[in-house]
Amino acid sequence: MTRNSHNHPNDTPTATIIPNNTLPMRKDSFIYRFFDLYYEGFRDMKLGRTLWAIILIKLFIMFAILKVFFFPNFLKEHAKGNESSYVATELIDRAEL
Repeated sequence: MTRNSHNHPNDTPTATIIPNNTLPMRKDSFIYRFFDLYYEGFRDMKLGRTLWAIILIKLFIMFAILKVFFFPNFLKEHAKGNESSYVATELIDRAEL
């Protein structure tokens, strides 16, 4: 990019300026090595991306869709607005058994 607003064929792009107050991440730090491990691994995947997409879709189906239809909110149905006392009563009653 140039400072002029006009694009000429002989203009060469200027380099990106990095502020002096930013510190480069050390390559021997744990965070860098952790990120680099996953970044390099996922970048070169072909079949793995498809498998991860299938896994994420299955997790979404299990936790979002099945929860809504098959697992009702038991506490909301039985406590009727007084959840803390209902839980306390149930714990005390079950401890006495």
